[in-house]
Amino acid sequence: MTPRPVFARNETRPGYGGPVGRNLRPGTRWAWDFEYPPMSYVDSLAFDDLLTEDETIVADILQPGLAIGDPGSPLVNGAMQSGRTLHLKGVAPGYVFRKGQWLSVISQDQRYAYKSRAAATADGSGNLAVPLRTMIRYPLVNNAVIEIAQPKVEGWATLEQDAHAIDAVDRLVRLRFTIEERE
Repeated sequence: MTPRPVFARNETRPGYGGPVGRNLRPGTRWAWDFEYPPMSYVDSLAFDDLLTEDETIVADILQPGLAIGDPGSPLVNGAMQSGRTLHLKGVAPGYVFRKGQWLSVISQDQRYAYKSRAAATADGSGNLAVPLRTMIRYPLVNNAVIEIAQPKVEGWATLEQDAHAIDAVDRLVRLRFTIEERE
């Protein structure tokens, strides 16, 4: 799986030279490109939900080799947050959230994935301010659940044209698809 940002920024390019400006805006989200090892047709049937047009797909965000530890029971600390810092409560005191670590927020029945841009440590009361790589893109509700131990992506699946093709020689399926967050 390969994560990549889908930018919502606005770039200003002067018509006659000069510096290029980038204006950050809420709305940058993430997409993940998945490529599975060759599998039998029967095994590929487990991925048939990818063909759904009207439902989102939820998948684990893999962080191989990262020891997550026990983050506690994190929740959003305060509604209507904006900007690039997400305030949490209910985090295990002293928990260290690493630079580049993923989390997901479940707010109003939708998941939002975020990646940290710097390390942060929970205080003795379990409060943690996580600096985010992208801006908070939707007003979050207070006490929304935060997934740190096993963050997930939720979005629309887009399959490559031959994603479920059965190879004529070895009769195996080489599944490739993208999940892009919807908002």
